[in-house]
Amino acid sequence: KQAYTNVSQTLNTDTMQEVKDNISQDVKQWKYENGEIQTNIPNLSTENYSYSNLFLSIKERIEDGAIYTSFDETVTSNTTNMDNISFHKEVFHYAHKRYEHSYINLTIAVIGILVTSVYLIISTGYKKDEEGIYLDWFDRLPLEVMGIIALIVLGIETLLVAGAIQMIQMDTSLGIILTALSGYVLGITGIYCLGSGIKRIKAKQLFKNTIIARIFRWIRRKYLSAKKSIQEGTKMSTRLALYMAAFIIISIILIGLSVTIIAIPVLIAFWIWSYFKILNKINEFNRIKDAIKHIYEGNTDIHLNEQELTGVLKELAIYVNDIAGGFSNAIQESLKSERLKTELITNVSHDIKTPLTSIINYVDLLKKENIENETIKEYLDVLDNKSQRLKKLIEDLVEASKASSGNIKLEKEKINIKELMNQISGEFEDKFKEKELEIIASIPEEDIYTMADSKYMYRIIENLYSNISKYALERSRVYVDVIKKSGKILITIKNISKEQLNISTDELMQRFVRGDSSRNTEGSGLGLSIARSLTELQHGKFNIILDGDLFKVVLEFEEISK
Repeated sequence: KQAYTNVSQTLNTDTMQEVKDNISQDVKQWKYENGEIQTNIPNLSTENYSYSNLFLSIKERIEDGAIYTSFDETVTSNTTNMDNISFHKEVFHYAHKRYEHSYINLTIAVIGILVTSVYLIISTGYKKDEEGIYLDWFDRLPLEVMGIIALIVLGIETLLVAGAIQMIQMDTSLGIILTALSGYVLGITGIYCLGSGIKRIKAKQLFKNTIIARIFRWIRRKYLSAKKSIQEGTKMSTRLALYMAAFIIISIILIGLSVTIIAIPVLIAFWIWSYFKILNKINEFNRIKDAIKHIYEGNTDIHLNEQELTGVLKELAIYVNDIAGGFSNAIQESLKSERLKTELITNVSHDIKTPLTSIINYVDLLKKENIENETIKEYLDVLDNKSQRLKKLIEDLVEASKASSGNIKLEKEKINIKELMNQISGEFEDKFKEKELEIIASIPEEDIYTMADSKYMYRIIENLYSNISKYALERSRVYVDVIKKSGKILITIKNISKEQLNISTDELMQRFVRGDSSRNTEGSGLGLSIARSLTELQHGKFNIILDGDLFKVVLEFEEISK
């Protein structure tokens, strides 16, 4: 048997046992003999070391031999010719001396990092005498370029750190200094990149200033440009055909690629997007339709937000807004004109009534004098009659003007239509007898109620009866019917005109228009106009039907419960 050793003390021994005994004198020992490990080092015992790759390799190479190793911890090796164990021991002792204060240093470092991080996050991006977030040339680089630069620096720093670790084996202090410098440079690079990221986030440029975002923006501009060209340069039917063709082509392509995993979810997403796109267009169309409906119902204050619409629907919204604006202006002008006319009529009527009142008073005084001349008496009667008629005309004119403009304050109350019709019929009984007019009334026995202003309801029926007493054919019948129908009260008044009604219903409803074209009666032509305006002010309906000489008026009001 042969023995190999690198221990100088065993070079002059005669037997192998002496070599073993010499090695076994050291404090730390590790022996392998007859397939077993004997050691006083816990981590290298049979239980902890027998399954390692190094031990298995030893067993394969050394079958009948033995290995004796040991070292003396009390021996300090020469640092210029240091073995591996002594090197790691020195590094351990170097680190262990500084380990005692590491917790305090770590706590201070963590607090410093947190405070510095908060300060940097808050203050980063601001510059004195400048508003907003300040971005330098590095911050304006695309995010991908900054990432590539950071990766390059990281790679270089990794190589430098690896070299510094190798340097530690030759010169511990220099290796540690190089490692610290490499870490410092790496930290500065990381902080600068992090600060740039914070500034980009504050300026809302993190994803906007990326190459991918720029590509997508370019694609979007091209898409919108092509879409605008299609929308402005083609008819709607052609556009619809192009959209449908694009949908079919894209669907066919994605279905053809359905063998790939990504194609199916993309196809589903494309169909969902198309569905919501169509749904959005339908909603935009419904908004325009509702706006047109509001305009049709008289609400001209409607306005569509044109910026929320696109394509032909945007053009349609512009037209609808213009129409609504035109209607609104026309209505405002009409109301203004009506108001001015009302004010003019009121002012003129007031100016006329003052001298007219004096005339009426003086005529009344003259009639009280003892005048024997019959001709003068006749003149006074004519003057009295015409002045009273002029006074009535002025009053009717003012009331018609107020009624048509809605400048009347209504005091609605519960009104019994049955009692109202019977009362007015009784008041006009004498006038009708003078013309030999027979009233044929059909009024329910039970009471019928509606909500209206009693004074103006009386005026409506009074005007209609007065119209009959003036224009109805003598020795004819007047039909008055009151019926209830589907929650409504219908008041129908019919008579035969003594003059030919050679006029339309619309013309007859105008002011100062009478069915008597010869104008030889005492009417002013305002009665029907006043009656219609007062009816509509109380949310009723006023209809006139002319059939030859038959004159028919139908009033409609809401019925209320008793």
